[in-house]
Amino acid sequence: MFKNLLRTGVTLSLFNTTYVLCKSNRDEKLPHYHFLNEQDLNKVLKKHQNLSIIDRSYTEHILSIIRDVETDTVEFRKNSDRLIRILIEQAISQIEKKKHIKQSPLGYYDAHEVKFEDEEICFVSILRSGNAFLFEGLKAVSGASIGQILIQRNEDTALPSYLFQKLPANIKDQQVILMDPMLATGNSATLALRILKNQGVKQENITFLTLVSCEQGIEKLFREFPKMKIITAQVDPILLKDFNYLAPGIGNFGDRYFGTVKRSQQSAQQQ
Repeated sequence: MFKNLLRTGVTLSLFNTTYVLCKSNRDEKLPHYHFLNEQDLNKVLKKHQNLSIIDRSYTEHILSIIRDVETDTVEFRKNSDRLIRILIEQAISQIEKKKHIKQSPLGYYDAHEVKFEDEEICFVSILRSGNAFLFEGLKAVSGASIGQILIQRNEDTALPSYLFQKLPANIKDQQVILMDPMLATGNSATLALRILKNQGVKQENITFLTLVSCEQGIEKLFREFPKMKIITAQVDPILLKDFNYLAPGIGNFGDRYFGTVKRSQQSAQQQ
């Protein structure tokens, strides 16, 4: 028993030492951001009835990993995919269902399945970061079609520029899942939504998926497209006006996911 207590004491002391070291290694020049509490999140949800925020018990561990500036590309990509799959499944759960009777090995039951065939669902990615959603999306809905919209953001003005689109000819008749990992100012997403609208897609047939968002971006989208749906894993507390980045944010998602930035460069970008 004494040995077990000794092991426990050593373990706890190691945990405490690690925590102290983490605190002592912190750069005091960097701000410490605090997330919105449940009361604040409920206010946001009450204000926007077509907004869904994934329960943080499913997301906080994964988000803690991908936010970490020390997370390498392999871990970042793996955990981003985990979070993306949660968002994809949530989007599918909100698509209209059909009820019919099916047979299990033991008898009959009432089945509730997505009303639409795979071919009637379209994943539209805002390039390039939105392409990160396609792998998990096609695993969930393997027969879905794919659309792509290339929008380049001016880093100085944060204004988007349209460059390219390739969308299915029948997209106006499809259930569209629009995907971009970050919703900051909402400018790029708004431009993409306008493109879909010009193609005849109804607002109520569009679900926008984003890993991390902020209130400013959410309000901008719902102001122009009140009937669409938004699903996000977390609402960050701050949009940095000087950089138009979310805080604490993730950094440049595309660079981190696709491995086009080294960890040393990544650390510099965050400072």
